Amino acid sequence: MIWPEGQALPRFDSPTVLDVVDLRQATPADVLLATTAQGVVNRSRPRIWLVRDADEGSHTWLDTLALPTDPVAGVDALVDRYREEIAGAVLADPAVPATVNVATTIAGLEGAVVADPDAAERLGLPVVADLRGRFAGGREAYRWAVDRLWPLATRRMLVGLDPDGPGFLRDYAVANRAFVVWAHPGARRDRALLKRLLSDMPANAAYVGWWPSGVSGESRGTELASRHAVYVVPADFSHNLTVLGGVPASLAPPPALAPPPLEECTYVTFTMTDGDNLQYCQHAMRRLWDMPERGRVPLNWTVSPLLRDAAPAILAYYQRTATPNDLLVAGPSGAGYAYPRVWPDRDLGAFTRQTGEYTRDLGDPVVVNVFNRARRIDRDLTSRQVEAYARDVQPVGLLQHWTFRHRVRMVAGLPVATGQLVSTVDECRRLLARAAARPSRGPRFVSVGVLAWSLTPADIAMVAAELDDRYRVVRADEFLHLVRRSHGA
Repeated sequence: MIWPEGQALPRFDSPTVLDVVDLRQATPADVLLATTAQGVVNRSRPRIWLVRDADEGSHTWLDTLALPTDPVAGVDALVDRYREEIAGAVLADPAVPATVNVATTIAGLEGAVVADPDAAERLGLPVVADLRGRFAGGREAYRWAVDRLWPLATRRMLVGLDPDGPGFLRDYAVANRAFVVWAHPGARRDRALLKRLLSDMPANAAYVGWWPSGVSGESRGTELASRHAVYVVPADFSHNLTVLGGVPASLAPPPALAPPPLEECTYVTFTMTDGDNLQYCQHAMRRLWDMPERGRVPLNWTVSPLLRDAAPAILAYYQRTATPNDLLVAGPSGAGYAYPRVWPDRDLGAFTRQTGEYTRDLGDPVVVNVFNRARRIDRDLTSRQVEAYARDVQPVGLLQHWTFRHRVRMVAGLPVATGQLVSTVDECRRLLARAAARPSRGPRFVSVGVLAWSLTPADIAMVAAELDDRYRVVRADEFLHLVRRSHGA
């Protein structure tokens, strides 16, 4: 595993042959055992691939990678195969779910697996730590872990995982010796716990995983992390990152297109949301990308620039198979999901410099989608924030937010397009009809955020086919070039 200073996420050694275990019918206990074993073993060299149900198909990425594989007949056989590399077992307390996360942290530090007592005995694994009966509840367990384990864990990564969840990403936490937590940023005592952890982390460290309580947890958590100069890497349903982070790939950004002439019309650009999310890039995006309707109309696809570290073969696949109508856009807000509005001023340059380094692998010209919230309210980027992106990233422009309105403006010499989010075809139709009917001198510009969880390339192709000659559908790089030109810049 290689993780030098300045590199956002670790990279793993190149795999040669992968031992493949099918977990689609496995019990939760076996999934936990297998994923933590995967983290221990793959830390030194990726050798284990776990098959799970997935949007894109259980074997899709394994087939795409085309690496030699060796099927293994179950979790017990897997542990037996690597018994010499596993220090022992950590036993969580079924009565206190948070101990699954504490046990995962211990497993990473000790080179152990998380197992139930029966499995540990059956497999002859010595008990490294037994958490049963030690804690009255989750907060007590996390307080103990912060006091005893946090000083030993990496400071460059914090992992947020639901202890009752399906066990994704635990291999990554174990391999990286990361502290694992599940705390609600809106709850007073949980927030204090998170602040204690985040305040110990350096600028541009990563909170990898997700937050409790959906959108509320997302906004509160991402704002809290941003205030500590830590960005969020949504990844709680990512599979096999300890393999994907080592598969070599040649990144080849597609060539740029010449911007079209400026006309008196309504320019529309469609952008698929949620590309900051590693699991979306791995799962839902692959399903959408492989639809035959992709490529019929210009469409922007937000992706995480951190795929360069986390899964370069996934980024390379999208680059290799893109049509001239597909544009890969840096997901919010560049190097990671963050809110520049609350990011410490002294550290903003470090974030935009890393964003510039990583977005260059997406293509030229660069387009960045930026979310900018404070107290859960979307805020326009300030001139200072736009100047930081302009200086360090040098994008053709910025796509700002997905809100309930749309507009374009020039800020510090850079086109900034606020986008309006749609989640249904009819909503999209109404938005575009209103935009074209609105009185305007000169061309109109409409940036549309396409909710990736409810709309598809086929839906966008259908909407675009219904537009008359008052409209032009363009990629985001063309759109922002035209905004600049319309402002005489």
